[in-house]
Amino acid sequence: MEIRLLGTVSALDGSGTELLPAGPRLRGLLARLALDAGHPVDAGTLVDALWGPAPPSTANALQSLVSRLRRSLGADRVRSVPGGYRLDVGTGAVDALRFAALRRDAGAEPDRARARDLLERALGLWSGPALADLREVPFAGPAAARLAEARAAVAEELARRTIDDGVPGPGAVSGVLSDVLTEQPLRESSAVALARVLHATGHRADALAVLDRTRSALAEELGVDPGPELRAARTELLHDAPSGNGPGAGRAPAARAGTAVTNGGTAVAADGTAVADGGTAVPGAGTAVPGAGTAAHSAETAMTRAGTVVTRAEPAVTPRHRAPALTSFVGRDDDLARLRSLLPSARLITVTGPGGAGKTRVVSEVVRDLDRPVEVAELAPLAGAEQLAATVLHAVGGPDLALGDRTGPDTLTRLRSTLARRELLLVLDNCEHLIDSVAGLVDDLLGTVPGLTVLATSREPLGVPGELLHPLGALDDAQAARLFTDRAAAVAPGFTADPATVTEICRRLDGQPLPIELAAARARTLSAREIADRLADRFRLLVSGSRTALPRHQTLRAVVDWSWDLLGGPERVLAGRFGVFAGPVEANAVEVVCGAGDLDGDPLGLLDSLVEKSLVVATQDPDGGPTRYRMLETIREYAAARLAESGESGPVVRAHADWLLAVLEPGEPVLRTRSQLDRLAVLRRVEGEAFRALDRAVTDPRPAHAHRLLAAVSWSWVIRGENIALLHWSDLVARLDPPEGEPAATTNRAIRALLLAGYVAVEGAPAEIDAVEAALPGLPHPRHPAVVLAGPAARAFSSGDRSELGALVTGDEAPWLRGAAALLAAVHAENEGDIDEQRAYLRVAHPLFRAVGDRYGLGLAVASLGELEDLAGNGEAACAAWTESIALTAELGNLDDLPHFRMQLAGLAARRGDESAAREQLELTERHLREHPRQRTMSWIDWGRADVERRLGRPARARTLLDESWTVSGPEAGRLQRVTLQHLFAAAAELDLGRIDAAREFLDTAADTALESNDGPVLGMAAEGSARWAVAVGDPERAGELLGIAIARRGTLHLGDPDVIATRDAVVAALGRGGADTAIARGRVAARDVAPRPLRSHDVRSAAGTG
Repeated sequence: MEIRLLGTVSALDGSGTELLPAGPRLRGLLARLALDAGHPVDAGTLVDALWGPAPPSTANALQSLVSRLRRSLGADRVRSVPGGYRLDVGTGAVDALRFAALRRDAGAEPDRARARDLLERALGLWSGPALADLREVPFAGPAAARLAEARAAVAEELARRTIDDGVPGPGAVSGVLSDVLTEQPLRESSAVALARVLHATGHRADALAVLDRTRSALAEELGVDPGPELRAARTELLHDAPSGNGPGAGRAPAARAGTAVTNGGTAVAADGTAVADGGTAVPGAGTAVPGAGTAAHSAETAMTRAGTVVTRAEPAVTPRHRAPALTSFVGRDDDLARLRSLLPSARLITVTGPGGAGKTRVVSEVVRDLDRPVEVAELAPLAGAEQLAATVLHAVGGPDLALGDRTGPDTLTRLRSTLARRELLLVLDNCEHLIDSVAGLVDDLLGTVPGLTVLATSREPLGVPGELLHPLGALDDAQAARLFTDRAAAVAPGFTADPATVTEICRRLDGQPLPIELAAARARTLSAREIADRLADRFRLLVSGSRTALPRHQTLRAVVDWSWDLLGGPERVLAGRFGVFAGPVEANAVEVVCGAGDLDGDPLGLLDSLVEKSLVVATQDPDGGPTRYRMLETIREYAAARLAESGESGPVVRAHADWLLAVLEPGEPVLRTRSQLDRLAVLRRVEGEAFRALDRAVTDPRPAHAHRLLAAVSWSWVIRGENIALLHWSDLVARLDPPEGEPAATTNRAIRALLLAGYVAVEGAPAEIDAVEAALPGLPHPRHPAVVLAGPAARAFSSGDRSELGALVTGDEAPWLRGAAALLAAVHAENEGDIDEQRAYLRVAHPLFRAVGDRYGLGLAVASLGELEDLAGNGEAACAAWTESIALTAELGNLDDLPHFRMQLAGLAARRGDESAAREQLELTERHLREHPRQRTMSWIDWGRADVERRLGRPARARTLLDESWTVSGPEAGRLQRVTLQHLFAAAAELDLGRIDAAREFLDTAADTALESNDGPVLGMAAEGSARWAVAVGDPERAGELLGIAIARRGTLHLGDPDVIATRDAVVAALGRGGADTAIARGRVAARDVAPRPLRSHDVRSAAGTG
């Protein structure tokens, strides 16, 4: 079978018979699969490719199309694979893939004749514009443009080789170049290549016509001048007229003996004297004097055999680097300031950065208004170094050598001569693809031309002595957002977007200007949110660059392709493997993960090279720690895709997981010691890697890696308050059957059981405990503390018997384990309302944790002691305890507990009437949440903020805040407690506002959810809230009973709460001390059997046996 894409799309069997029926979408499906022949293409990619932003109305449209293609090609040719389809043909069956292979082979072929033959064969595969009959199919336009770009590049390369090798006749390449220019009339490099082929074969007039047509098209369509390569080629052709074939053809004879006539009709005497138009002759000097006495840089220059130059001045045109910019320039003030400060004293400055960082634009802004001579040589169009010196010579206004002239001085000598008497800033733009040649030229010129300063842009340094580097970093968030909104508004007038979404887009695009501009261009058809959501497939999304930009700047993939193609083979291998990392890593990680296997070269040397070439960013530690290396997200995704294409993903991913386990597992016990902060610092540095490795181990199941990775990081997440993330990952990992006897699997079950033990409404803890205890006999010692604690803790919360925990506290276990058992026993006692036992256990846990240096356990113990002091009405002691807890929590970086402790301080201050202190804690909490947004925590804090407002006398404001933050969503763990508190805070505000019925509705719901939660402190709060309502409606007996329920469920009334004190005093005032005591006693007896609802339902008296 043969599949043709380089023309109209067709599929031919062995006899040349067309297999496909008519229909652009069916042919489009074949073409899209053929471009990745032998590799899977996911269904989403195919739908986007064939239907674009308007997906088909029927869900099985793609499947139906695939069925039609199978009927045409044969069912075995189109295979179903997980998530998509694969065209099962060899790459040799697809002309576009054969074309690419021939191009690669030509580039690697040392024999020049053989290389030309390969290029000619590649071009011979084309029968017209690629995908010519599919232009209405969404993917075809960009795909055809990429193929056309490749065809043009091959034709230009063949033209260059044909001329360089002195091959007679133009061959087929002139026809191909003509076709290219028909499709792309503004393509200067193809125009120059065609002109040089025509010139070399004696068709000088035709060659000039090609260049003039291109120059006119640029002026008419874009209003710009041609680039330096076309201008240089035209100058060469104007003053050189070969006869015969081949690059060495001679000039036309002089008009008469001893006299040459230039293109403009200027006479040049045999002694070398030139007479400029309207100017003065300088005998024998070999120089020309323009009529006005001043030469414009746009003048055309001619040189006779004798070396005499004639300049015909044309009307002056503002050089492009002096012209006003077409778009706004955003940010980079510090970059501009530094570059301008360096220029007066530096000889060579190189602005470096990855593709799309804005190097050219920054330099343009620097030189636009400089009060000194500036010339710009644009090197991007140059395919090779052969024309480098000539291009620079032309840029600085010097005379050019005629094509093939072997008798005049060499170009470099003339360039030195042109620059010798000038004070000049020379800008060399886009040096990276000619880096060695540019470095040699710059080194030579700086050494021989004292008045020269060079300002270069490159993706890597030139490496010339005396070079000053100015790396361009990312735009900051504000600058990047302004650039995005600026460019989006330009293509979509009235464009608006949520600032957070814009910031998300810019951060995910690494703050790099070109990708941000490409994303903004999509604002024509997509909202900012849609752009952000599609960035997971950024290389398909960001394809809408300026038509006048360099081809490598028109799409995001082209930007990265250009850098990638400049790498050597070993550099590409290392870069692809580096894509396995999620974020910054140290050099030893690169050595271990990327240096394995058949890497040809030293990993560190190759890493340095990638840093030099702006594909990897190296960040120095200001405190002297190890340097860390990372790829920008865009480059990392590209590298990961290349790694997958290479077939190395499996081994590299396994090496990444093994390296990470070697870092994580040995230090896990340190998390429960005085050195835990140092260990947490190590874990934070590799946290991104842990998430990435876990995701891979779960998605592409590797159970052993998944269980070991989770066990290695779990406790660090516990002590940093990442319990919800931990539950999420443990759910995923628990679905993978571990290897027989894997201790990590038991550890994971034990930690999960401990997390779930306090959440009655969450299923799963008993099953986890059964699995843990079944595995105990086979576990090696020492066992993880969670494995020892899980069973006793779970049984305490399920049966109410905490004797096993008590035995651990008083036994001979390690101090940390005894402290943890005491803390768990205290939590259970609190839930049961056994406040005295709670206090006793906390007083055991507190010194044990302090002795071992575990800030997490100590912080929890201190915070709980603070709550007991608050319940007892000892505000100062509570404040001191919570202040200490905040300090300990901040050291750990626990982002979940820290705002809770601050809100406890805010609530305490509000209850004591200290508005200033309450506001201070609120502001600190809000700042924390702005920097570290966490939805679950933010909900708790919103409700606490509302309660503070109510306590400070603003119940209406409190009610508004509650309405704005109302939610019952979130993680299942703790849901009942959250719902209860929401309703209690709302009921309290309604009571303050005098809305009794509304308060009762909230309290009824709170009572039900509190009872379902079986959480003693929460039940106590619900009972206190209902008691306050009963007082408000004149039912002091019911209020007293509810206060008794509160005491029974929590062990005490909240004596630090003015509302509770006022309720108790109202009951005593109405019933007297004896009556109040009787009602309270009745409630305490009945507490376990009734809900703490506001209204009496005849339940308390019957439950208490007094009815």
